[in-house]
Amino acid sequence: MAGLSKITMKINTDASSLMFYTLVLLAISIPLSEFGMSISQFILLGIWIFQGSGTYAAGCYGSNGKMQRMLFSIRNILISLSGKFRMLFNNPAAMVVVSLYLLHVAGTLYSSDLNYALKDLRIKLPLLSIPVILATSPGISAGRFRKLMIFFTLAVFTGTLASTYVLLTKNVSDPRDLSIFISHIRFSLTICFAIFILIYFLIHKKYNHKLSRFIIAAGILWFLLFLFILESITGIFITGLLTLIFLGYYIFTVRGQLLRLSVAVAGIILTVASVYYFRSFVKDFTSASPVDFSTLDKYTEFGTPYIHDTCTYGIENGQFVGLFLCPTELRHEWNKRSKLSYDGVDKKGHELNYTLIRFLHSKGYRKDARGVRKLTDAEIRHIENGVANADYLENFNLKSRFEQIAMGYSNYIRHGDPNASSVMQRFEYWKTSIHIVKKHWLTGVGTGDLNDAFYKAYNETGSKLQEDYRKRSHNQFLAIFIAFGVFGLAWFLFTLIYPAFKLGKFSDYYYVVFFIIIFMSMLTEDTLETQAGATFFAFFNALLLFGRRRNIDDRSD
Repeated sequence: MAGLSKITMKINTDASSLMFYTLVLLAISIPLSEFGMSISQFILLGIWIFQGSGTYAAGCYGSNGKMQRMLFSIRNILISLSGKFRMLFNNPAAMVVVSLYLLHVAGTLYSSDLNYALKDLRIKLPLLSIPVILATSPGISAGRFRKLMIFFTLAVFTGTLASTYVLLTKNVSDPRDLSIFISHIRFSLTICFAIFILIYFLIHKKYNHKLSRFIIAAGILWFLLFLFILESITGIFITGLLTLIFLGYYIFTVRGQLLRLSVAVAGIILTVASVYYFRSFVKDFTSASPVDFSTLDKYTEFGTPYIHDTCTYGIENGQFVGLFLCPTELRHEWNKRSKLSYDGVDKKGHELNYTLIRFLHSKGYRKDARGVRKLTDAEIRHIENGVANADYLENFNLKSRFEQIAMGYSNYIRHGDPNASSVMQRFEYWKTSIHIVKKHWLTGVGTGDLNDAFYKAYNETGSKLQEDYRKRSHNQFLAIFIAFGVFGLAWFLFTLIYPAFKLGKFSDYYYVVFFIIIFMSMLTEDTLETQAGATFFAFFNALLLFGRRRNIDDRSD
């Protein structure tokens, strides 16, 4: 019996270690591989099924005992699983977390498109499997948890290195193309989380060696820089918001009056400076310098009349885009240099002549034959690819991102055209979502019918969005409201708040950081509608709620 006990203990220890290694694999896969996410979850499920099912003593059934041993193993597995499910059912917080997936299952009952409903359930399967596994398995020690966070941070760092390689070796005109493993929005969320993981290590002195602290500080600075390289407005905003929240907390908890005052003053100065910069930036896109038309050239150097249009093309950098415009020369000269027609569309589906005119304006060239001749072959390719401003080609240029937003806003206000800016497209998504909600506010349209609902709504509202841009809500709360109605939305909010409140996790640094990142991302993204987003949420939500042991020595493991 002593030998059997030793073997059982060894198997349980091995299972626990395998569980931890698989969690590490899953954490690494979140920023790097959707395939890795799927494989690691299958492995995790297999370990969970067999974990705690015990073993048998070799030879105790004789030479013909294979069937008996198999039945014995199945019996032990079933007993183990029944115990795990009893543990789950006796954990109200875990049941509430799992109920989010069950809500989607219930939504299939009144969906007409069952194929899409089943696809959606498959994508969101991590919302069920990961919480069930982690809530019914032994929690990992603080030492292993810290190692898990390190592996995740290193994976994010590896992702940034891969993106940097793409930046240095390829011609990238859209920073979103730098994220090669998952969407740039999801990647920016992992970067935000990695930043605050490292900040925790630095502040709480988890690694006291000078070299370790230098590496951690350098990692924080690199991740911050990379958010600007990625030009991720969402990531930068969330990082700034979290910084302000923790600075505010520090102001109210620090004892030194002088230090508290210094931090408060620094925060006020930073806020005022940001507002001033934003106001001056907006002014450049809403007001132009006065124009004396009597002083403007009326003809090009080739004798063709200019058009000075102050209405159609808007304002960029404090100047009217439509000044010194000669469509005749533009058409002739452009068609000599490009296979794409001047009167056609660029590769992003926008009117090519509009893209060309804006690009010439950004270069300070007149919109005539001479202006087109000044363009390099590389710039011609960029215009064909839909780049409407030379500033957009500059790396680390967050200003160009704001310029795109401002120009998109200007087009949306003047012409009702949201196609030129992803931000304005979101306003169109939200407006369309509200249109659907008004018609299906009580029960929603069901899990599988969101695509059909949006297709009909875009046609009913006469949206100017091009077909390629007609997407869903880009707001997780609106997506839930549309699918499950007002009661479904209320329950969704409950699943987000109650488990953490029940378990006292709103006082936990890691969970607060994660919760704010997820909550803010849900305001502008359908965070749970992709495998990467659903896995990121399900994994860290379950890990931080259920996956850690309580009151243990941080030095263990």
